[in-house]
Amino acid sequence: MDKHIKSPIKLLIFCTLLFISCSENKHSINVAVASNFEKTLKQIVELYQQQNKGARINIIAASSGLLSSQIINNAPFDLFLSADIYKPQLIQENLKIKNKVAVYAIGQLALWIPESILNTPCLEQLKSVKTLAIANPKTAPYGMLAAEIIRKNNIKVEKTIQTASVSQTYLYTQDKLSQAGFVAYPMLGKNSKGCIQIFQDNQLSQSMLLLNNKASGLYEFILTKEIQNLIEESGYITN
Repeated sequence: MDKHIKSPIKLLIFCTLLFISCSENKHSINVAVASNFEKTLKQIVELYQQQNKGARINIIAASSGLLSSQIINNAPFDLFLSADIYKPQLIQENLKIKNKVAVYAIGQLALWIPESILNTPCLEQLKSVKTLAIANPKTAPYGMLAAEIIRKNNIKVEKTIQTASVSQTYLYTQDKLSQAGFVAYPMLGKNSKGCIQIFQDNQLSQSMLLLNNKASGLYEFILTKEIQNLIEESGYITN
């Protein structure tokens, strides 16, 4: 990668976890969520709190890899929503958790070139793009898929900007700090302009793991038909 964007996310997570630990409340629920799903989770939590008055829920969003590392190192989370299925399985194995890993949504990767006015596939247009943003393949599942596509298609870009999470990739592309970006498709609203290419063969089984029973109510709530419909309306595929 020509350029690696260093983010204060690790420091932010550390400070947030420190705050949570210092103000620990037995009734609060701490949820770790992949950054691509943060916006949808906030909607879900709002509905959950309407039905469960007094429920206190703290949300921390980052790349799935960074969050899973924090959890394995005993971060005080109660529920983990990853952008893939592998990291919850890894945590389940490492921490000897008996709860099952459940798929809550299926995400799709998309290549977005906002300023494009051409009708050719976005991958072909990358030949004339100078800057491309992707999430760190080592920690972000969407970044891992993007890296695979770049490799398989032998894509050469003058400058690749590697971000800490797919949400940062979206912001870099939206704010024109990069001409193109591999993002989570649900992040693109109906009014998103330019070239958008969805990679339907590169889907992610976004899965969650209940880390302890404190979050069991929210866990079950996410799997209800009502919330699954909401998730689908947000741009994800549901089972």
